[in-house]
Amino acid sequence: MNDTQKLESLLAAGNGGSVTLGRKDARELAQKLKARGEAGAAAKLAHRLDTPGDVSLAPEEAKSLLERLRASGRRWVFGTNEGRPLPSMTPPEPEPEPEPQPPPGFFRRLFGGGD
Repeated sequence: MNDTQKLESLLAAGNGGSVTLGRKDARELAQKLKARGEAGAAAKLAHRLDTPGDVSLAPEEAKSLLERLRASGRRWVFGTNEGRPLPSMTPPEPEPEPEPQPPPGFFRRLFGGGD
């Protein structure tokens, strides 16, 4: 699990409840958001790091940060906010059906071969 996946799982772990981030994780999140162009969200998080202790996030704030992290990642990697379909999620193309074969002896009967 990479750092971004870890942060996403921490933010999603609240399941509608508050989320508490350790200082190291909160710093990492602020740094990623700032590097990916989410300076406003990063500044709010950095302001919370000015006080001692872990960073507690309200449910809606954790959800908002998770969405911003994911959106900024898409912009950073793909250059767009649109999600990309994963190749593993597309169904494989069906195999072409083999052409039907004539029954045995068909050509001999058709062309008068020796039976």
